[in-house]
Amino acid sequence: MVVFVHWVAAVLTARAPAVMAVLAPDPTPTPSGGGFDFGRISPDPAAVPRSDLFYKLANAALFLGVISAVAGLAAGAIAFGIGPIFGAHIISDRGKSMMWKAGLVAIVVGSATSIIAFLLSEI
Repeated sequence: MVVFVHWVAAVLTARAPAVMAVLAPDPTPTPSGGGFDFGRISPDPAAVPRSDLFYKLANAALFLGVISAVAGLAAGAIAFGIGPIFGAHIISDRGKSMMWKAGLVAIVVGSATSIIAFLLSEI
């Protein structure tokens, strides 16, 4: 039985490329003249149920991003100002880095709406 299985495997391995060449489809399809007209497809935002929900979620995320950036800027300014008074220069340095990081976050969050508006106008 084992010899038969090995023989079948050897024969299939030797003859498989010839069989696959016969069964393989033609690589160049013949034009049929018809087909699907992709020019008639266009997005329809009115067909999406509750499409305004996306804009409400985006505005809420923008609001939270602006609030967190302003809070980070205020906390950094407080740490930067209070640190040297108590002799904690490490806290002052961290407050300074917190302020520029919050400024970068504010730039990214503020520019996100411009980027999205630009991408939506290009569609």
